[in-house]
Amino acid sequence: MTEKTPFTHFGVADQVDRRTDMEKQNWALLAHAAATTALARSNNTRDLIEGVCQGVVSQWPYILAWVGIAEHDERKTVSVLGTHGLAAKYADGIDVTWSDSTVSGQGPTGSCIETGESQIVIDTETDPGFAPWRERARIYGIRSSVAVPIRDDVPEPIGAFTVYASIPDAFGDAEVRLFESLAKEIGYGLKSIEREHLLDEEIAKKLKTQEQLADALRATIEAMSKTMEWRDPYTAGHQKRVASIAVAIAENLAWSDDKIRGLYMAAMVHDIGKVAVPSEILTKPTRLTDLEMRLVQEHPETGYQILKDVPFPWPIAEMVRQHHERLDGSGYPLGLKGDQILDEAKLIAVADTIEAMASHRPYRPSLGSEAAIKQIRADAGTKFDPIYVDAAVKLLESSGLQQFLT
Repeated sequence: MTEKTPFTHFGVADQVDRRTDMEKQNWALLAHAAATTALARSNNTRDLIEGVCQGVVSQWPYILAWVGIAEHDERKTVSVLGTHGLAAKYADGIDVTWSDSTVSGQGPTGSCIETGESQIVIDTETDPGFAPWRERARIYGIRSSVAVPIRDDVPEPIGAFTVYASIPDAFGDAEVRLFESLAKEIGYGLKSIEREHLLDEEIAKKLKTQEQLADALRATIEAMSKTMEWRDPYTAGHQKRVASIAVAIAENLAWSDDKIRGLYMAAMVHDIGKVAVPSEILTKPTRLTDLEMRLVQEHPETGYQILKDVPFPWPIAEMVRQHHERLDGSGYPLGLKGDQILDEAKLIAVADTIEAMASHRPYRPSLGSEAAIKQIRADAGTKFDPIYVDAAVKLLESSGLQQFLT
């Protein structure tokens, strides 16, 4: 008793020239190998479909391979997702449906999708079900075909992979199983790419959201900086200039973009704690008394208290708190030393000193960049980190910071 095959044959087998089983299997094996190689290299839907189709038709006698996807519109049309081969134009504008109510337009591809079983056309010249496409097939030299279902995670086919040959009876049971195996790989590949694209889209959305949040955060920080500086016209723009100097030094030292963003944010509000200092002290045209100086020296801790509960992606509050700390422990408010001080705070300290000395103050005129260079060099290794001092001096001597000084 002969075992029933799980696919349907069209046409009359004894009316066509048969090839040996060995020949047909060899064609299918070579086509399968070429197609799976292309499939493994694909990272998008277009490359996958074109690569598989091209791999199949690289082997004679296959002259056309195409992937049709089942649409769920009213007509249940089959859309051509990709095609390749000498007879590729056969698929241009072809009208195929997988609806069982329009058998005349269904054909082997539509029947394959509708039934979920592979469909073979032994000879296009004798198959009565192929009549609607017979004349078209003659133009392109098509004599036989096989359509195998494409599935992903569900039992119902999502489409079909159809291969056409230039000779009749090109597809036997063994060849059909090889193409069914290939169709299964196509389904897995399409699903994998879809998942990857969904993941890429999700990542892109998150990145866009992060960029929007970063822009909003930057705008908020800059607004806070401007608001605070309105109270002190003599130092208006000081924080902005310190931030620009600090960023220029960090870029010269090849800091990462993310670290530089955090540095910029902290420098833009490093003096925000001065909102608690009376404006008459900030704008006093003479030197401050000891009591007034102590009030001013509270601003790093005040700034920390203002910012500590803001969920920045960087330790902004701690950078602000530490920007007057010094390597030898002589700074304030905590008297931190060496590695206890954040890199960003060390750099802001250098930039702050340069800008303060090179700018006008209520109690003195600008001392100039030469004086700033002399001061930070004298304090390198004791108060300031020599790495940041050297980088700053190189930029000052090459006029790389001149645009940020007044």
